[in-house]
Amino acid sequence: MCAYLRAGRLADARAVFDRMPARDAASYSALISGHARLGSHATAAAAELLARMRLDDALAPTEYTFVGLLTACARRGNPRLGSQVHALAAKSGHCSCPGPGPGSLLVDNALLGMYVKCGRLGDALRAFDGMERRDVSSWNAVLAGLVELGRHEEAFELFGEMRASGVRADRFSLSSLLAAAGEGFGLPEGEAVHALSLKSGLETDLSVGNALIGFYAEHGGSVEDVVSVFQGMPVKDVISWTGLLNGYMEFGLVDMALDVFDRMPHRNFVTYNAVLTGFCQNKEGVRVTFAKKAGLRGLGLFRQMVEDGLEISDVTVTGALNACAIAADRKVSEQVHAFVIKCGCGSTPWIDAALIDMCIKCGRSGDAHLLFEQWRHQESFHIAWNSLMLACVRDGEYEKALSTFLQMFRSSVVEFIDEFTLTAALGVCGALGFAEVGKQMHSFAAKSGLLYACGVGNAIISMYGKCGELDDAVSFFERMTHRDLVSWNAIITAHLLHHQGEAILDIWAQMEILGIRPDSITFLLLISACSHTSSDSTDQCRELFLSMSSKYGIEPAMEHYAAFVNVLGCWGQFDEAEQLIGGMPFKPGALVWRSLLDSCSKRPSMTVRKRAMKHLLALEPQDPSTYVLTSNLFSESARWQSSETTRLEMREKGMRKIPARSWTFHDNAVHSFFARDRSHPQSRDIYAGLDVLILECIKAGYEPDTSFVLHDVAEYQKRHFLMYHSVKLAAMYGLLMAGPGRPVRVVKNIRMCGDCHSFLEHASAATGKVISVRDSSGFHAFRGGKCSCRE
Repeated sequence: MCAYLRAGRLADARAVFDRMPARDAASYSALISGHARLGSHATAAAAELLARMRLDDALAPTEYTFVGLLTACARRGNPRLGSQVHALAAKSGHCSCPGPGPGSLLVDNALLGMYVKCGRLGDALRAFDGMERRDVSSWNAVLAGLVELGRHEEAFELFGEMRASGVRADRFSLSSLLAAAGEGFGLPEGEAVHALSLKSGLETDLSVGNALIGFYAEHGGSVEDVVSVFQGMPVKDVISWTGLLNGYMEFGLVDMALDVFDRMPHRNFVTYNAVLTGFCQNKEGVRVTFAKKAGLRGLGLFRQMVEDGLEISDVTVTGALNACAIAADRKVSEQVHAFVIKCGCGSTPWIDAALIDMCIKCGRSGDAHLLFEQWRHQESFHIAWNSLMLACVRDGEYEKALSTFLQMFRSSVVEFIDEFTLTAALGVCGALGFAEVGKQMHSFAAKSGLLYACGVGNAIISMYGKCGELDDAVSFFERMTHRDLVSWNAIITAHLLHHQGEAILDIWAQMEILGIRPDSITFLLLISACSHTSSDSTDQCRELFLSMSSKYGIEPAMEHYAAFVNVLGCWGQFDEAEQLIGGMPFKPGALVWRSLLDSCSKRPSMTVRKRAMKHLLALEPQDPSTYVLTSNLFSESARWQSSETTRLEMREKGMRKIPARSWTFHDNAVHSFFARDRSHPQSRDIYAGLDVLILECIKAGYEPDTSFVLHDVAEYQKRHFLMYHSVKLAAMYGLLMAGPGRPVRVVKNIRMCGDCHSFLEHASAATGKVISVRDSSGFHAFRGGKCSCRE
């Protein structure tokens, strides 16, 4: 019978057992343990065998019988039967918690394991406290339970008690502690556990080594920490190799990770999942073409897994869906979706959420909303809400995203709003410039205890900055108890939106004093800030640019060159700007030439402008903005026929320019306007009020600048086009609705034209109101006839 059990042949073992002429306690104990290890209905079979043992053969259970029974309950998650077995063991004196005698340490440990694995940690702790004897397995069982439930600080405290009692830690103890350090603490605690493994001689143990690799992959200062542990292991298994591969992926070293994958002596489905997940996570921060390539490589790996007959788990399917979302290929997404349905993958919250995300990213919004409506996981409905909201954000439909969040907020899933969801909602408020709702989200964060989560705090700074509430952003930043680099970048961005270059350079000086190491984003913001100082700051900008590589080891990317070119152009140093472009270590992209072109608007130079346009048109001939630029160039030269031909060609190719749109806020709602828009319910009042205000501004010296109308029409028609730009309509509605002493807030999706800028300066003087406009260049605060941007 035992031979069959060792071979994994439970049915044959049971047949032998049933034919045995006489059975003893060892026979029953062995078969119960066999069912616990091999059977699909282990608890029912174990209970049936226990009844036969006591009633048919009149045998008393031994400690091995109880261990087998409790193991079956633990593996099948049956705490009810486990509690009954506990009572029987206590009654027969086989356990000490509670019991009349010392009991059996084997049974006590099995009892602890059963309660922990069944999620009954309270019962496990009571049993542990009642034990007269404990060995390392006893301590390990409770340690594992505390870590499983996220009670990491208690786990370290318990480990301290364990060492004080004279029990030496083993590999299981250290593996649990490393998990606690990784999930709840961080690098210092993990390094302390590593030091203990060296002192105790356990650093060469396979399971400890694998746990160390996993810890350093997530919390190490560099990939060298992972490599050092891996190289020091005398024995390595597939988990070790997969951990090394994952470490390279975590640090963004995809090619080195793939080299490890190729050199691995053995692979399993977990290895493939690690590569698939790595491809998905490393698409962030790279350009679209590279991100798409990463997604396609992930899909290729998924196909290889299917062809090789490897196990396809929920993690695999989720990874494949994420890879398809990155690739953003509609046809491929439909094929992958069909495969998921055909292969019978179980519907889980994570797979369904990934399906919604994939559909959105692949242009299948209708399918995404259909999946949302068919969501079957009531206990995790918040995941569907999150997916739908983020889908709207990704499509740039911020009003719909906010509406989705507010629906979620008002529904019964409000208790599931976590750091991730709230951060996304604050981002939506910032994108819209909706300060009132943003402040409500801030209050919710304070009430729900999420305020001190660093991600939420950073999102609050960003939200206030984008909503024009710079003082609130600074005040919150100064009150933060914990700041990371993202916090500093957020407060710099807030000042940059308000064109406060000197304040940004002061913040940078503070960061240097505090020893905060910048990243490439920090430098991009700092260089851009030099365009917004009150005096020429090109020398300081040049110093910052050169220090990137010389002092901080950060190689300037295309974005940094573009920002530096813009600074040089803004201060009229076009010769140096063109020299910088000519000396770039890679071919200048459209971004660089567009920056040079934008800087010409501040310091006009027709020669430089034409040269920049020529390069831009050559680099992006199929970009809609390039067609618009070409058309505008023809219009400025009065070549109206050529301009119209260009626009016609653009329409024939299905290209559309981004329509200018402005919006303002009233009664907790967004009110949007396009140029010459009459769809608003109060359009009659808006147009009447605007006509009166224009006349008042003209009396005060405002002169409509029809050069901003690039159409071949009569002068009076140009003036008509000019008068009803979207930002004027939104500002007029705001003036009509704003109460005494309240500013008017307007957001525009593209840059405001020069005529609207001039008009709003006069309007602020005529009405005595503060008019705040955020366009693609930042904030313009019009007050008493002047603008904060100083342009």
